[in-house]
Parts: sequence; C-alpha cells; structure tokens
Amino acid sequence: MTPTILITSAISPPENMPALRMTSSGMRAITTKAGIFFWAGQGQKNIVICDSTGVNVLTSEEMATIRSAGIEIEQIAFKQDDSLVVQKGKAYAEGELIAFAIRNSRLLSSSGHFFKCTGKLFCRNFNQIWDLIVKNNIGTMFWKLYEHSLVDRNLADARFFYTSIADFERLAVAAYRRATETQILEHLLAVSLHAQLNKGASIRPQLSGFSGGLGLQCDEHYLGNLDQTYPCWYSLRR
Repeated sequence: MTPTILITSAISPPENMPALRMTSSGMRAITTKAGIFFWAGQGQKNIVICDSTGVNVLTSEEMATIRSAGIEIEQIAFKQDDSLVVQKGKAYAEGELIAFAIRNSRLLSSSGHFFKCTGKLFCRNFNQIWDLIVKNNIGTMFWKLYEHSLVDRNLADARFFYTSIADFERLAVAAYRRATETQILEHLLAVSLHAQLNKGASIRPQLSGFSGGLGLQCDEHYLGNLDQTYPCWYSLRR
C-alpha cells in the first residue's frame, strides 16, 4: 500500500483576501515548491498537486526531474471564483479545491485514501505516521490543533490529515463550505469529527514550512511525552 499525498496551493490569490499576509505570487511559488521537493526527497511515490488559482506550480522540467526519481506526480488546477473566495475566506476555497481534486485526480481516484497537506508545509516524521496508520488499519485520522502553547481541544488541525474519500465527503465537506473568517473551519471540523469518529492518541505530526496566512516560517515545538500521545480522532478501515 503506497500513500498518496495531496498538496493544495493558491499561488496567485485574489487581491483584498482577508487574513492573508503572504500575498506575493513569487514567494508563494517558492515556498510551495520547497514543500513539494521535500516530499519528493523524503521518498513519497504518489503526489498530487492541485492549485485553486489556475496555476501550474511546477514547470515541465521540474515535473520530469521528480518523475525521473520513480515518483508518480500529477498536477491539476482550476480557477476559483475570486469574489466568492474574498467573501467567504481561504478555508472555503480550500474545501472546494479538495473536492475538485477528488473529482479530477487519477491518483486520488485509484487510491481511495489520501493525506492532505496544505502547500508550503511538509511532515518531518511522515514515515512514523504512515507506519502507525498501516499497523493499526486506520482509515481516517485527524489531529487536534496545537496553538498558542497548548492543545486546543475544540479545534481540529486542517493543515494535515489522512482520510478516505468517502469520509472526507461525509465528515469535512459541509464544514469547509460553512466556514468563514469568523465561523472558523477548525471549530466546525472538530464538532463534526467529535460526533462521528473515535477519540484516541497517537504520534503527533511534526509539520515544518511556511504559513501563508501569517507570512512566516511555522514554529516547531517539542512537546515531550505528548508528542507520542497526542489527541486525535480516527476510524478503522472497513
């Protein structure tokens, strides 16, 4: 079983986008490519890149370089409705992007399950996460959000998760579509997950890279024993 990584991006966001500090298309492309090349260098064999602003993130030469390493990589894009995205926010836009990727990606369709990772990020301990999922027959797993020096038990981390296509549509699509800048996705998602999935503890994904919202490199935290017993929601493969 080979995991598929879906990397979401928005290289050329609309002007006047709320809560978005990294607005330069050039910098967004640089940081997104950095994340993609880390995933490839880490040895991931199935990668899907999907951009919501009609941009091909990688050049044909970069795609050929990655494929020469034996990696299946797919690049798809669509042009979002900029006025609707400005009105509803980046979480809504990402939900529509994931739904588009599910409908249009050959790799996602053939795998049925996928990791979603927000562009500009990568998971440093991915192999440990994947081993845990395989050994425990996990079908879907979301982690709680670590923010402001604590685990917020009312918020889900939407940057990185593992899901079946069916569970994404059942558990997450409605939360993404209801999200606004004041009705935040992380809370809506946590409510849905808490009601429908098992609660547990697992290895914490160690995420690195850049935040488009903050325009900064992401903080990296060491949480001691909590890194091995981090709160999550999960379901088993059927």
